[in-house]
Amino acid sequence: MTLPRQAVLGGAVLAGLARWRWDRWPALGDVAALDLVAGEAPGLYAMLQVWHYAGPVAAGLIAGSLLLSLWEVWGPRWGGGGVLAKLPARPRAGKDDPLLVVGEEHHPERVAEIADPRWLALPMDGMATGIFVAGGVGSGKTTACMRPFAEQVLGWQAGDPERRAAALVLEVKGDFCRQVRDVLRGCGREGDYVELGLGSEWGWNPLDVPEMDSHSLASQVATLQNQLSGKSKEPYWQQASTALLRWIIEVHRLPPHGGWVTMRDLYRTAVNLERFAKMIQAASAACGVGGASGDRRISVAGGTLVELPEEAQGWAWSESEGGEHLTADLDDGREALLAAAGVEYGIDESEPGGGGSDDERERVEAVQEWYTRHWLQLDGKLRTSIVEGVASFLSLFDEPAARRAFCPARPDEAGEGRPETLPPLRELIEGGAVVCLNMPSAANPALARAAGVMLKSAWLRALLERPADMARPENEGRYWRPALFVCDEYQQFATVGEDDPQGDEKSFAMSRQARCIPLVATQSLASLESATRGSGAWKTLLQCFRTRIFLGLSDSGSARLAAEICGQVERLKPSYSVSESGGRGGVSLVGGTLSGARGGVGASKSWQPRREPRFGPERFQELDVCQAIVQPFDGRRSLPARLVYLKPSWLPKNLGYFDARRMRKL
Repeated sequence: MTLPRQAVLGGAVLAGLARWRWDRWPALGDVAALDLVAGEAPGLYAMLQVWHYAGPVAAGLIAGSLLLSLWEVWGPRWGGGGVLAKLPARPRAGKDDPLLVVGEEHHPERVAEIADPRWLALPMDGMATGIFVAGGVGSGKTTACMRPFAEQVLGWQAGDPERRAAALVLEVKGDFCRQVRDVLRGCGREGDYVELGLGSEWGWNPLDVPEMDSHSLASQVATLQNQLSGKSKEPYWQQASTALLRWIIEVHRLPPHGGWVTMRDLYRTAVNLERFAKMIQAASAACGVGGASGDRRISVAGGTLVELPEEAQGWAWSESEGGEHLTADLDDGREALLAAAGVEYGIDESEPGGGGSDDERERVEAVQEWYTRHWLQLDGKLRTSIVEGVASFLSLFDEPAARRAFCPARPDEAGEGRPETLPPLRELIEGGAVVCLNMPSAANPALARAAGVMLKSAWLRALLERPADMARPENEGRYWRPALFVCDEYQQFATVGEDDPQGDEKSFAMSRQARCIPLVATQSLASLESATRGSGAWKTLLQCFRTRIFLGLSDSGSARLAAEICGQVERLKPSYSVSESGGRGGVSLVGGTLSGARGGVGASKSWQPRREPRFGPERFQELDVCQAIVQPFDGRRSLPARLVYLKPSWLPKNLGYFDARRMRKL
């Protein structure tokens, strides 16, 4: 009950008490007429006695309600200031789960201040189903949504190292990471800030995933290349690229190479066939794997590789320590080929060295089999096309700055002047770290997007390992901290897998159980559709975000889609009809026109229910700054779309929207 209604009720009660105190009901014998009524009609006498005290209360209620109604209808017109709204206390989060306050609610469908506004708040179950923000340039996405929302989640339980939220922040403008750092500093969490980027103190190797097999890792790199540069209509090229990358990774994981492989290593090995052959030969020697002729090897003079026939140049040659000889496995037909070409050669009978495990020897044999029986059998132009396909993407990481940031040295080999290798992302998540990728796209758009997509995929993949760990008996009763994913200008990093096993629509669909809170912002639905290359997969991606926040949209296409997303409502619409009738018709002798002796005109009005958008497309284009149309999901049900007034980061949290406008702070 609002304050004016409370005042009306209180005044009526006081009027009844005043009658009881100073004008009590006459006693028997004081008024003869009342004595007669009491004797003849006791029931009527009792009613009159009750009404004596209840009358002032009823009169006060009627008069107060009438005055209150007149004020609500005419008061704003007379005073010009509207109603007096008072925000309730801001909702507070619990100990186990954060709470996200989106903004304040007044009238759900039109811009109008009401006397009893309320807050729109999302519990953890609602946040875990994803929050999507769309708004044109200057509509307040960052200041009214991204920063206030991130501040609420990152500031929750900031003093508890076991409960405070971890996060990943992606952006392309270069200023939002600084704002996140200010937020963490304000809540005492500056030590949790970890920044990646060109020139940062940390280096991250996207291929440092020892638990993944080489084929899965190569498939991820090839899929990433397709998502960034476009997928070919012919699946052969992706299959061939995946195979090449797979065996390069496999060779780097075999002795004596140590298992550390970076994107730069993939690039330099793919474009250098001789280096690839030498690495295969070194792995064969280290693991004690000989050729088809056992320990017999063919030997030619050093420096004569380019003089050999083209087929012989692709053999897995190994250079001697002094560079005087090149040796390769002696296979059937190789000796005859060199003899026919007139090349001087010799036969080395030395025993191969090394002694790897059975698993390593089998992996070496698999690499040799693919290299000699498949790769070298391809036409030279076809091999060049496959290499060029992967090199165009991998070459981004061969620049000095990119190499330092994303191709660091092995952690035990890092020296002075080199960035420190980032710990595994799973450890950072469980430790409550806030990882920020500060890669402004103005410097290198292709590298910024590639790094952002790789970091996003790796972070989500590490997070999705949680459900399996949660189910283990030893983790029963353990608290799992929430993990916030924040991405401003999401259209720069959005990827869809479609028929590939990767893609944001697959990761976000499974992230709720892992206590992930996806929060993304984009300029429009059209930009999201364009980022996914116009395929219908962007609709599948959008359905992963159950809470949709639409600020002012600048293009009509996005406005129409937003109106469709927010649903329809049935409203009564009036229709009018006018009819005219006449009797004893005739023709005027003077004017020659039709006339009648009698006539009549009738009009009718009818109401019919019609389905129409709850908010028309024009409403999304007319929204002011910090006004939003929100379709919320509280974790159990989808609530109707409504107007919500957001809270920018620079305004006091309990200052009402309309009060801020009257004070000209908005």
